[in-house]
Amino acid sequence: MTASSVDAKLDWNEVWRSRMETSTALKRNKGCSDFWNDSKRARSRAASSTGDDCERIAWVTSSLPVTPGARILDIGAGAGAIAVPLSRRAAAVTAVEPARAMREVMEQAVREAGIENITIVGRHWEETDPERDLNPPYDVVFASFSLGMPDLRAAIEKMNRVCSGTVAVFHFAGLPYWEQVMLDTWPDLHGVAYQPGPKADVIFNLLYQMGIYPDVSVSSYEHTLSVPDLDAGVDALRGRLLVETSEQEDTLREYLAARLIEEDDGLVLRHRVHRACLRWESYPTGGA
Repeated sequence: MTASSVDAKLDWNEVWRSRMETSTALKRNKGCSDFWNDSKRARSRAASSTGDDCERIAWVTSSLPVTPGARILDIGAGAGAIAVPLSRRAAAVTAVEPARAMREVMEQAVREAGIENITIVGRHWEETDPERDLNPPYDVVFASFSLGMPDLRAAIEKMNRVCSGTVAVFHFAGLPYWEQVMLDTWPDLHGVAYQPGPKADVIFNLLYQMGIYPDVSVSSYEHTLSVPDLDAGVDALRGRLLVETSEQEDTLREYLAARLIEEDDGLVLRHRVHRACLRWESYPTGGA
């Protein structure tokens, strides 16, 4: 992603909005927050995350300039997987999370850990009023794989308004494992092609059009979906793939049987994931 790649003729906010609207996963799962407003899914994203999610948390937290006196705003905080460890390194953390199930898991984690410097705001970022709901300015404002807003320009402008230091957004630069599975199986499962959601290139182009020139770092890791057997693999993906009929289950089972690799403790599906951190110093009006 370079400045020369930006097409000035395109309205990149509309590109983002369009791809959000046509994203198969968002349309069929009724949006990010609705998908995660499920107790079982929320518990799977608990603050004590392990495995691949633990690696993601370490990457995000190490990418942020956190100091003992920092005040941090976490947008789309989920179950607190990042807000909780950051609270131990910073003065205060405000966690904005719209999904009730996620907030309940985070609140439990905060209580059990005896943490007193996390404030939880139960709203979508689009609906959050800085004067009513927040206490700006924050030293660090970030959104980690939580950019479910159709109007990304407005979301970024609000991030800049409440920040006196560093803003960072983390997003996929390529297909995550679950979108790759969707791309492969959706036509057979549902009779239509799968349409992926927007990726980090759109964010970069939009920022550039806004007069924001972020530092961009891209990393990759191998995601592993580990299951004890084929039945567990089907169950792990059933909800996300909207598998309801026996025919759909057979399709998914056949797909996984051809791709799961047998290892000592069961079966593993591996996928190389590319992700990006776009980070900049905030501007008072959302642009240079």
